[in-house]
Amino acid sequence: MQPIRQILEDAPDAIPVPEELRHRRVEYILWSLDEDADKAKMGTVSSDYERSRVDRIEIPSRKERNARR
Repeated sequence: MQPIRQILEDAPDAIPVPEELRHRRVEYILWSLDEDADKAKMGTVSSDYERSRVDRIEIPSRKERNARR
């Protein structure tokens, strides 16, 4: 069975599930394609919001990561 991908220009309150997918294990992903609307709802988001400023990244060895405490 092929996955269903559909873009809705104006999403309704409820999204119908096709009959062939009802009562089955499914994955449903809702993803906003309108980034401007997301930013307007959350207020102004600085570009630093998603980035961390660090001086150095330390990655422990596998032995250190798996050591029992």
